[in-house]
Amino acid sequence: MASQLVQSMLDNAVHIGSRAKYWSPKMRDSLYGVQNGVHVFDLSITAKHLESVKAALQDLSSKGKSILIVGTKMQAREIVREIGESTGAFYVNSKWVPGLLTNFPTLKKRIATYNEYEKAILSGGFEGLTKKENAMRMKELEKLHKAYAGIKEMKRTPDAILVVDGHFESLALSEARKLGIPTFALLGSTGDIDMTTDYVPMNVNSLKPLKFVLEFLAPALKKVARETTSAPSDRMGQVTQRRGDRNNDRRSAGRLPRRETTEATAVAAEVAPTEAPAAE
Repeated sequence: MASQLVQSMLDNAVHIGSRAKYWSPKMRDSLYGVQNGVHVFDLSITAKHLESVKAALQDLSSKGKSILIVGTKMQAREIVREIGESTGAFYVNSKWVPGLLTNFPTLKKRIATYNEYEKAILSGGFEGLTKKENAMRMKELEKLHKAYAGIKEMKRTPDAILVVDGHFESLALSEARKLGIPTFALLGSTGDIDMTTDYVPMNVNSLKPLKFVLEFLAPALKKVARETTSAPSDRMGQVTQRRGDRNNDRRSAGRLPRRETTEATAVAAEVAPTEAPAAE
């Protein structure tokens, strides 16, 4: 099973990182090396983290906890929407509204306005307005739809968040950490593992690997019950911290650690990126 997962990740370009000059030393333990000026992930480590994150999400969803998927970068928007709608998980795929978690009571009023406008459209509530007033309401509705369509039924802050590219979505991770909400993230070679409860080291720059990994995790999200949540102070105890001793062996700077060749690393080493991804 592990070898099949590694091969599937390889086929979907999960192993490709960013240009080596942009890397984060905190991701060192997840990297195999550098090829053609681009970091390459150690797929044996990626596979372990992927299974670990999936198990943690499955544990949460099986208990009826709510999970929020956050992916607002262009490559992730459509697949995040698809996964959110197919699993019943909440999602944000257009723009992270500052304070969405830390100031949720206030943002909840905006969500209520969005729901009211939607009901008005269905019931013909805008028909009595002038042409100008109707245009203004429709413009406001479009704006609200982009921001809140994936969370219009969210009554409380979520029990956990799953972030697509933790470097890009650092604000969402920061807000979740302030509230003690467990954070899971797909991290590129520029990521910060200290911002997460657990993470998947992978290529976050292209649609193909993002689609593969999110579809792999999707079954773990399907039993989410949207109405059941718990107090933020209790959440950290609901998810086992999976960092282990990963910080103990971390080196301060410099070269990547040497690794013994495994099936996963050998496969990754055979395939060099054909072109470097865009700078993050």
